[in-house]
Amino acid sequence: MSTPISITGRKSPGGPPPGLNRLSLMRWAVKNPPEDPNITFDGKTVLVTGANAGLGYEAAVKYAQKGVTKLILAVRTQSKGEETKRKIMERSGRTDDFMSILLVDLTNISSVQGFAIALEKETTQLHIALLNAGMAAPSFVKLDTGYETALQVNVLSTALMAALILPILRRTTNVTGSPSHLTFVNSNGHIWVKRSSYQNTHNGNLLEHLNDPKFFALEHSYCAVKLLGMAVMKHMAKATTTTDREAKETPSIIVNACCPGLCKTELGRGFARPLQLINQGLQYFTARTAEEGGRTLVGATVLGPESHGQFWHHDILHP
Repeated sequence: MSTPISITGRKSPGGPPPGLNRLSLMRWAVKNPPEDPNITFDGKTVLVTGANAGLGYEAAVKYAQKGVTKLILAVRTQSKGEETKRKIMERSGRTDDFMSILLVDLTNISSVQGFAIALEKETTQLHIALLNAGMAAPSFVKLDTGYETALQVNVLSTALMAALILPILRRTTNVTGSPSHLTFVNSNGHIWVKRSSYQNTHNGNLLEHLNDPKFFALEHSYCAVKLLGMAVMKHMAKATTTTDREAKETPSIIVNACCPGLCKTELGRGFARPLQLINQGLQYFTARTAEEGGRTLVGATVLGPESHGQFWHHDILHP
């Protein structure tokens, strides 16, 4: 039997039992990791942003192990890219001739624009784009762009990159006859944001609220940024949906988002030392491994049209 090239996401049954508190939910997640998708990426060109560390690196390794034809590693520096290639070679047992490095700095708009130009020169087709690069900001820092760092990196620059690579994803769909994939890595923390937390500031504009240092709070800001990220994904899904004469909607590009759950990564490396220790302790007892988290990322990029505009978490699709 040949190895499949896609999986079908289900909306139910499955997932954690209802009524669990947050700590119990995290413990459930550790005991019930996502499945490692049995998929081949032979013949596919895949882009992974933030490919040098954590979940992005583990996803890149999986693509290599599962036979990807071309793997594009988007990283901030050439040295990080070269080191990532070396480690992927070791774990996959392959040479590096299927990998290439493209540089991008998501704190810099010009860098994102330059990346999109470089991508067009690097490849004529792009079957999968996994937009994983992101950060958790330990404090409020405004960039030269005029926006807070996590807001710029996780939302604005990621949205810009997605918009700029839509043409090559569309062209690939037209050539292959199958929709390409655009997957955003997000967090289920977006569901914890209450409108009351921002509706009375800046006329209820969440972006302006997050860009005001008076309202910065570590958990709230992290989750609210993820909520904006979900809005970006929903908009991209709508923009890539076509409707025929019979009002049947079909995605030209399958756009979705996913959450790997809390995983043992260096996401909190910029935190103050006491907070780092708390985070490490929490991860020790309640976090999946980065490899397990990578399963969710890779799985999301091979879901079918049923996942368009949906959120993939614990191997279940959510609206």
